[in-house]
Amino acid sequence: MHKEQPALRILGDRVRHYRKLKGMSQAELAKGICTQATISLIEKRNKVPSMNILVRLVERLGVAMADIVVENRDKTQVVLAKVEQLVRHSDFTQAEQALNGISIDKLTGGDDKKRYYYFKGMIELFAQHAPDEAIYYFGRVLNPLVTRERDLLAIMATLGLGLAYAEKKAQDRARVYIDQALGLLKGMPLKEAKYLDVELTIYWHTARIYYELGDYQDVLKHVGDGIDVAVTHDSLFLLDELYALRAFALQALGDQQAASAYEIAKALARVNQSQALYEQLEKASATA
Repeated sequence: MHKEQPALRILGDRVRHYRKLKGMSQAELAKGICTQATISLIEKRNKVPSMNILVRLVERLGVAMADIVVENRDKTQVVLAKVEQLVRHSDFTQAEQALNGISIDKLTGGDDKKRYYYFKGMIELFAQHAPDEAIYYFGRVLNPLVTRERDLLAIMATLGLGLAYAEKKAQDRARVYIDQALGLLKGMPLKEAKYLDVELTIYWHTARIYYELGDYQDVLKHVGDGIDVAVTHDSLFLLDELYALRAFALQALGDQQAASAYEIAKALARVNQSQALYEQLEKASATA
């Protein structure tokens, strides 16, 4: 007899991502809910525990059920989740290949279409170096204008417009969208782990924009805000990149603290296994 597959599929890699973001071991996540072996099966084999266990794990991680669970037969959701992780880690070439497997015509939900357009915008900007195309796709995320207070895609797409205009050297327009993205972010409660990821990403991208514009004091301000948030929440996410930008800005300003910032950034790059960043820092620090 054919055994019917479970209706839900848990994304074990995302459970691991959010657990580490919280600074928790498998045993700490499991305590009072299930066994450590259950957490291991979830993360390594995408094994769905009982719904009771699943609900309690979601509450402890501080994420939404949809962040770690998809319908087993919904391959589109699996691909979108994969693309999201690739974009977050700046692997835009692989993200583009994965996203090409999705047809926009087959996306029925409004949120799924917004996710698709946001990913397309990031890919056009960083993989294809086509800011005009990126502006089009980021605009689709915001059309119709999203007014929900905590719409993450609205914030990220707004920042994406700032990145695209910075690439076009349209400084005034870039600043408008940077300020708007930061305004949308202001006061957002970090009750869920995904908001911390987004906040740190925004600080990182914002600092990158100001670095390209040559506004090194603004780079230091936004990098400092991002580092403070990461340290407060015991997160290593993008911390190496933030310290790297601090080092670059200090060096551009001729500040002697650049050497110290480079050493911290290199140490964090080793911890995060960011080999490409480490090599970039080694080369840059030689002249600091």
